[in-house]
Amino acid sequence: MIEIIYENEDWLPFFVTALDEISVPYRLNFIAQHQLDLSQPPDDILYLNRISPSSHTRGNAQALINGEQYLEYLQSYNRRVINPLPTMNYEMSKVEQYRLLKRHGLSYPKCVFSSDMTALNKAARNLTFPVLTKHNCSGKGLGIKKFDTLAHLSEYLLSDSVEHSPDSILHVQEYIEPKGNVVTRVEILDGKLVYAFRSSCEQGFELCPADACRIDQAKGKSGAPDSDSSLFEWIDSFEHPLVDKYIEISKAVGFDMAGFEFVESQAGSVYTYDINGTTNYSPDVERQSGNLARTSFQEFVKRLIK
Repeated sequence: MIEIIYENEDWLPFFVTALDEISVPYRLNFIAQHQLDLSQPPDDILYLNRISPSSHTRGNAQALINGEQYLEYLQSYNRRVINPLPTMNYEMSKVEQYRLLKRHGLSYPKCVFSSDMTALNKAARNLTFPVLTKHNCSGKGLGIKKFDTLAHLSEYLLSDSVEHSPDSILHVQEYIEPKGNVVTRVEILDGKLVYAFRSSCEQGFELCPADACRIDQAKGKSGAPDSDSSLFEWIDSFEHPLVDKYIEISKAVGFDMAGFEFVESQAGSVYTYDINGTTNYSPDVERQSGNLARTSFQEFVKRLIK
């Protein structure tokens, strides 16, 4: 038995289909409405953490608080959770993600952040434009806007129209123009590379590729396409020095599943800019790869429930 701790049902089809195929029973726990009885121990089963930092955009702001407390409760009883409590720290904070990348020697775009917009505006003067704004507690590309000049950024930051992150921390980050107008996402599962795929940025810098992956996931919940176009290009036999680093980070933090996104600049420098623990496997990429992620997930679950 596996319990799927979730907040958004649109991101469940990949997992429930995979479990149905291998006849593993599961139950769903909608964490935004979960009630916890601390006097009782949790069931001794396998748990899958699917709690998203963008839950507040769907009216489920309490999901993060409930979820963190529930994961702590499960940890206190040593229950096995796929993406356990320590991973939530990095799911909820881009600041913590950048600190993690720095500890492991990886480059990321130069960034300043603050909950005080006046201080953030002042700090942004040291950046090279164009820049992007981003929410610290993010997901779905929340708070992402591009500014070509300091004047335009200042006008936004010091206005009433600024979009605040749930934790009030906003980032201003140097924009890396992608070489070939693509970015790359690398999927790691159970300490191994599943695959990587490229995402075109031609539709806009906001749609790269975590957000596009969610759109792709939602448009074809069964995995069937509803158009002939694909947002993604699966990379067959992907090799890159970053893969070993991403595996190292996953093992150090406890990410059983994670998607890492990087961009190569026009000059050839490589920057990792996002880690997504509630990774969503694109039906398009699954089709192209022969369902590599589904197979990897199924093998992982079967090993854990033996």
